[in-house]
Amino acid sequence: MLLIVDPNHWLDADGNLPEEPRLRRRVLRVARFIEYGGPLPEGSLRETLVECNRRPHRKACPGLMWVRKEPDDSIVAFCMICKQDEMVIHSWQETLWAEGMMEPILERELPALH
Repeated sequence: MLLIVDPNHWLDADGNLPEEPRLRRRVLRVARFIEYGGPLPEGSLRETLVECNRRPHRKACPGLMWVRKEPDDSIVAFCMICKQDEMVIHSWQETLWAEGMMEPILERELPALH
């Protein structure tokens, strides 16, 4: 099943995650794919630690999702095991996750962030 996603449709005006739990879970899944795939050079791919959601023959797919950066700058997430879970993400470049994982901070700096 192919899902085409523009994450901005699900975020609030400030680019923050929605509060509704079901929608929040979906957006977080997309955000993880952006975090993994955003920094990739065009035409490259990597395995993620995001589990496949599909249940072929009523049994959970054991696969982990992969992401690939396309020439048009979209991110394709897919399962190499069941080949049933696939998502194309576009318009992700301005999201909070576009640059990949946040840079580490020292624990002593944490109170200054609040």
